Amino acid sequence: MAAPGPIETVEDLMALHEPWVTSSAAQVLGLLDNHDGEPSLDEEGLIVVEVDDARLEQLNHELARLGCTLSSELLHTL
Repeated sequence: MAAPGPIETVEDLMALHEPWVTSSAAQVLGLLDNHDGEPSLDEEGLIVVEVDDARLEQLNHELARLGCTLSSELLHTL
């Protein structure tokens, strides 16, 4: 599916890929916000999330219930 216009935010990119099987963009973004995660798009259009290392394990535990996790490996994005 073609994008309706330029993708400039994480929300735009995530909405383009809905509907998801296990969750919605709002659920994932809500969890990131609850853990003070700051999502952004990098220069290649990948989602990058800045989050305190101390919160990463709990955040990933909660994200796993929605079918995704955060990883430091390239291309492992939400």
